[in-house]
Formats: sequence, structure tokens, C-alpha cells
Amino acid sequence: MTQKTIAYFENKEGGLVVEAALILPFLVTLVLGGLDISNLLLQNHKLESRLVMATTYLSKSDDPRGKEVQAKRLALTGNLDGIGEPLFPNWTAADISINYMTTSNQSGEYRGDSAVTTIQVSSEISLQGFGIISSIFPEGATISAKSEDRLVGGGL
Repeated sequence: MTQKTIAYFENKEGGLVVEAALILPFLVTLVLGGLDISNLLLQNHKLESRLVMATTYLSKSDDPRGKEVQAKRLALTGNLDGIGEPLFPNWTAADISINYMTTSNQSGEYRGDSAVTTIQVSSEISLQGFGIISSIFPEGATISAKSEDRLVGGGL
């Protein structure tokens, strides 16, 4: 080998810059992905908390079907009169589903009447994130949550 070739391979100057240029995009993607996943978990927790509030409100009501509008307002804004911004952008009352399920209790397995009514409140929202998760799922990532509670009435 010639002297110039040997000097070329022994030269260590600029190696750090090359290594940083190769690793930095990966690290930035990794950090943004971690933040995106943390944001997804936070949004899921907030959605579940609001649905639990609405479910609890309905389960303690003597007339839950008559209080569905207030329960949806409670889930959306955090108060019964619906004043304020929704927790998530573009989240409306139409996105919240309320279902009632009746289970026979003829055997007396559960305390209470011969039929047990359960209220289920559910919703889905689009993920609001940094775009890392959205780039993995091009059709869009959604967060869905639901809450169930037994209708006990007598409270509201």
C-alpha cells in the first residue's frame, strides 16, 4: 500500500460527525415515537376518565334515559350544562354511544331485582399526536374506550 492510502485509513478526524449523522435520525425518531406513545396513553386515560364520569352519573340516576344528554355533556366538557370546550378537538356528543343491557337474575346470583341493568358508555376519537404513530397507521390511529356500571338509581 502506498503512504497516502495508509494515512487515509488511519485518519480518525471527522469520525464522530459521521457517526452522529448516522445515529441522530434514529434517535430523534425513537424519542418522538416515545412521546407519541406517551401522548396516546394520556389521551386514552383522559377519555376513559370522562366516560367513567358519565357512566357513574347515569348509574346513580332514577331515569338514566332521560339524563343521557347531561351525561354526554359531562363526558365532553366535564360539567352537566356543557359550558366549555370539549376535552378533544372535533369530539361531539354524536361520538358517544350509550347502551343498556339487561341480565336475568332469576337465580338470585346477584343482589337486587330479578333483572340487572348495566349501562355501557363508549366512544372513539382520532389520535392527536406527533405523527410517528400516524405514519405507521396511514388510515389513522383511533383511541377507543368504554365504561360499564350497574344501574343502581336513587342518587340523582
